[in-house]
Amino acid sequence: MNFLKEQWVRVFYTFISIVFVWISLKFKNKIIDNVESFNEFSYIGVVATLVALMVAIFEVMHSINLSKGIREEAKKLLKQSQEINGASFVSECLSVLDEANDHISSERYNLSLKCFQHFRRTYLRISGDEELIVEINNRVGAVELGLQQATHTTAKAPLTKKKRLEIQESILNIKKNLEDLNPVKRGSHVST
Repeated sequence: MNFLKEQWVRVFYTFISIVFVWISLKFKNKIIDNVESFNEFSYIGVVATLVALMVAIFEVMHSINLSKGIREEAKKLLKQSQEINGASFVSECLSVLDEANDHISSERYNLSLKCFQHFRRTYLRISGDEELIVEINNRVGAVELGLQQATHTTAKAPLTKKKRLEIQESILNIKKNLEDLNPVKRGSHVST
């Protein structure tokens, strides 16, 4: 039953072809014996063949055009999906950076370092403007190094306020660059 649903056009034209072959065999002598009928039948056959050829050519052209349209739509949907995926990664990075900054404010440098390392792994999945990526990359190493150093501070040798503020300022600059890098800006995916 499923075969007939999927292949009904082929079954139909096979049936029609068999009927035409049967009719042509049944009336073969009648057509061939009379030269005038044979010429008329040949002429009709040539015209029908040319019409069928034109229909076939234009159907192929239509299918090619339709295929191109489908390909373009698929590319558009893939690009949109990648942008949304990138925006998701940016959002996750921003959230983790906020958490890292909160830990720095509370002087929980080990937790801040773990958050920042999570940010770094997620950040690697983001692509975008090369200039912004380079700027972020330059800051990431310095922040991670500062957090590494902060984890080794003690009550007797605490992290200086200046150093802590430098790290937090660098994190805020990374956040700003990430927001600029975000592939999905507010309002850009409202359905039209």
